Amino acid sequence: MQPQVETVKKTKRALSLAQNIVRDIEAGAHSPGDRLPHEDEMLARYEVARATLREALRFLELQGVIHLQLGRGGGPVVARPQTGDFANSLSLILHFMEADLRGLLELREAIAPDVAAYAALRATTGDLSALADCFKELERNEADNSFEELNRRFHDLLGWASGNPLFGLLTSTMHLLTREFSNSLGYSAQERAVQLRFLRSVLESVRTGDQAAARQAMSRLVSGSASYLAERSPELVSQRVKWGQI
Repeated sequence: MQPQVETVKKTKRALSLAQNIVRDIEAGAHSPGDRLPHEDEMLARYEVARATLREALRFLELQGVIHLQLGRGGGPVVARPQTGDFANSLSLILHFMEADLRGLLELREAIAPDVAAYAALRATTGDLSALADCFKELERNEADNSFEELNRRFHDLLGWASGNPLFGLLTSTMHLLTREFSNSLGYSAQERAVQLRFLRSVLESVRTGDQAAARQAMSRLVSGSASYLAERSPELVSQRVKWGQI
């Protein structure tokens, strides 16, 4: 058998095993921090070669499903994939697709208004409290270097307040992908004031459950922000997403 064909088969076996391990983690109701069986037990259970098991575990570690604890008594420990794991994988794909910041800004313009509208429909008391607290911090730090990070945090909270985890995941992921770009530019004092005005409108619309007003305020905010970035630094929005920047 050709070496390349054998390598492909080994990879498929390792991926299939990784999927079985995930199913067993779910079936066993394992929580983050729980230890999985030691290597010899897993070899007997799954009836695979040691190399296949180790490749499957390395794959799961890269995806954030487990982490491999070193040293005596170590081994695979259950974790939970985080937004950063997804963002890192996506950035690798976008790297080869030669996607740029402009594409991410356009995606944000497309979904952010609906995210705000769903938040107006579904935000819980806890969501509203967190959004209000974050907005107060934004106002207090309008002239501070932390403004951009607090701004991203507000949008992240809004994404998760939509009641749809996909919106939350995409919103947080886009912020991780664009953080380096935005940190290198920053907002002027005038733009920060504009951002605060629209965010105040979004917050009030979400608080009162006014979906149309929340959608409109967010639409004006993100379109204005994209125009501001394009006008102030056209070379920045043309920069491509690079894997490893997160």
